[in-house]
Parts: sequence; structure tokens; C-alpha cells
Amino acid sequence: MLLADLGADVILVERPGSGDPSRRFTGLFAALNRNKRSIVLNLKNPQDKDRFLQLVDGADVVVEGFRPGVMQRLGLDAAVLRERKPALIYASISSFGQHGPLSGVVGHDLSIQAAAGMIKVPLGQESRGSVPVLPMADISSGMFAAFGILAGLFSRSQTKAGCTLDVSMLDSLVSWMTPFLVPPVNGLPVRDLPPLDPGYGIFSTRDGRQITLSIAGEDAMWASLCELLGMAQYATLTEHELGQRADEIDPVLRTAIAQWRLADLYPELEARGIAFGPVIEASDVLKQPQLVHRGIVAQAVGPLRQTFVRQPVLFDSTIFPVKAPAPALGQHTQEVLAPLAGLAGKRVGFDGPPDGSNRSMNTGGQMEVIRHMIKQAHQLAADDHVMVRVAGERVAVILADLLYEIDTDLAEVFSLLPVQRRD
Repeated sequence: MLLADLGADVILVERPGSGDPSRRFTGLFAALNRNKRSIVLNLKNPQDKDRFLQLVDGADVVVEGFRPGVMQRLGLDAAVLRERKPALIYASISSFGQHGPLSGVVGHDLSIQAAAGMIKVPLGQESRGSVPVLPMADISSGMFAAFGILAGLFSRSQTKAGCTLDVSMLDSLVSWMTPFLVPPVNGLPVRDLPPLDPGYGIFSTRDGRQITLSIAGEDAMWASLCELLGMAQYATLTEHELGQRADEIDPVLRTAIAQWRLADLYPELEARGIAFGPVIEASDVLKQPQLVHRGIVAQAVGPLRQTFVRQPVLFDSTIFPVKAPAPALGQHTQEVLAPLAGLAGKRVGFDGPPDGSNRSMNTGGQMEVIRHMIKQAHQLAADDHVMVRVAGERVAVILADLLYEIDTDLAEVFSLLPVQRRD
């Protein structure tokens, strides 16, 4: 997605039937797959494999996320593809990397976070006992992959040679854990992360709101806070003294802040230049004036006008637009594959039942195909829907100007079925 945001033509190659496994998490998939195109290929099918290889011939980068060995069994590993195209950047993202004792082990985000030490609190404290909210292993490895791909492309511009990237989700998270993992192995303390200063934490106000203070080793800021809150007896303590007396000062500070309403405390802290911030509910984050001013919220071009968080880096103050929402499964199969050699003018959409068999299309088989294609369309989400009845089954599918680009067969199905618009 990061590369697609910057203008790369990213084609998501998905398996027939279910597509990318992350599609079962509808919101997550929609948030992380904007600006991409989706095609459906069965890489075990010789014809589809040949189509994939033709796509590789015109590509700069191939990214795969299978377990180590899968692409080799398919005959599509880095050695094969880079022999075919030496300038190719081939990136493999896996749980534990392409080699090592765990390379063949199945691992998902939660288990990777556990292996990286993110679940258990540093310094030997008790486990937090809760599942992390963000899929950080997935996101971090994607960011490092994008970083590596850009470095690989730059290197190729100098050497004319491609490269093979081995991105491990575990390695990526361990890299993020550097501040906690490196000091101990070098005999250095980590107890200063987060700072032990009493002015560094999350506090509750009188009206039930929460506010953060992030005063760490800043004597003038701490003295100003003490003056505001009537805690003059602590204003001149050094950082070392504050750390030693943190257990004494913490309840005093919390009691003082609890006397204030957030709306009254906010301007006082701001006027004194004290580092603070209100704790914002997730539902209110995108409404913040600062983010609105920065244009962090973007709407995708097109009839659905879905809202996204834009690519955060500005190049010469330029905001890259969100060109399209996350694609439906196989939405671009026809437009991507039709121009390939030998395929012009031929239909290259769904070629058979979801199980990949070649049995004849009797009535039951046709209905299976219909259900499969409507399931593809149903994975989209919008306020406007079409209600379709298939064999007495009511299925919601998207109504959009680009609906009939999802799949040629899907358009044919809709032309034959009774459709009722839900107003």
C-alpha cells in the first residue's frame, strides 16, 4: 500500500474463491489495500502460471508472502524469476525468514509479537495478559519490505542488477524492540524506558477525561507544572530526586490534576509550554483540527467516496490522492490480463467452479459459480446496495458505477437475475 500510495501500480494476485486470507477481516483489508488492483490466478494451473510469468516480465518488483518453500514448489521462487529477469527485485515476507530453525513454522501476528518480547512487559514484570490491538508484526514487516524495495530499486539504478529481499516478521519486530533488547546485552539499564519521572504518565481529570503529561528531565517544565498545581514543595527537585521520590509524588500529582476539568486545564498547560495531550477516543482521532488541517483524511476517487488515512509523508507539500478503495476479489483480472500476448480479445475472467475442477457446467455447477461471484461482490461495503435473489437466497452486493468491471461473468449473472434496488 505504501508503494501504491506513491504511484506504483500494485497488482494483488489472489487465489480463486476466497482470495487473500485477510479479506475475512473486512475493515482491515479495506484499510490496507487501497490503490491496488486485484486479479485472480491459480498458480498451480499451467495457463495461469504462464500469465503470472508474463506479468513478471513487465514488473519491477515481486512480493510474496508464502511460507518458505511454497514458491519454490510452484517454480516461481527468486532463483527462477531472477534468472528469467535479472533486474527483478524479489521480496519474500515470512513469519521467521527464509532460513533458520523456525523458517518452516506457521506464525501469525500474535505469535510473532510474543516471540519478539512485545507481549511480556520488559524488566521481568508480569505479562499484560491481553491481546495487542494492532497487528504490528504484519505492519512492521510491510514497512521494512517497502523500505528494502526502495533501496533495491535505487541500487538497481546504479548497478542494473536486481536483488532478493528476505523480510522476517520476527526480525522486523525485534528491530522495533531495540530500545528494550540492546541495553541489557551491553550491561546498560533499561529502567529509564519509559522515564520514571512522576510527570510522565496518564492522568484523570475531574470530568472523567484523561490527559497525558510527558515531562522527563525537563526541570523548567516540571517547575512550571508544580506552580500551576500548587505543588511548590516539589518544584526544585532534580531528576534523580524525582525518580527516587516518584512513589510519594505520584498520588499527590494525580490528586492535584483530578481537581481540574480538562477544558480548564488544557489552556493553562498550553500557555506554560508544558508537554501534554488529551487522550483521544479512536472515533474522534480523525476529527482533530491538526489532522484536518494536514489533510490526513482522504477520500478515494470514484463513486463510493470511501474515507482513508492518506500516505503520511509530504513531498514538497504535495498530498498524494487515494485513487481507489480496496479492490473486490478479481476486480481487475480482465483489464490486467487481456493485454498480455496472445490474450487480446479473449475473456480471462473466472474459468470454472471455485474448487478449480474442470467438470461440465450443469445447472448445479452454474449455481455454484453464481454464488461464488456474488460472494466476491459482497466483500465490498457501501451505503447503497442491490438486493439479489439467487435460489431463494437474499444476498447484498454493491451498487457502484464500476460494478460490472468486477468480473465479466458477474455482469452476465446480473443481467439475468431479478434485481431490486434498496432505497
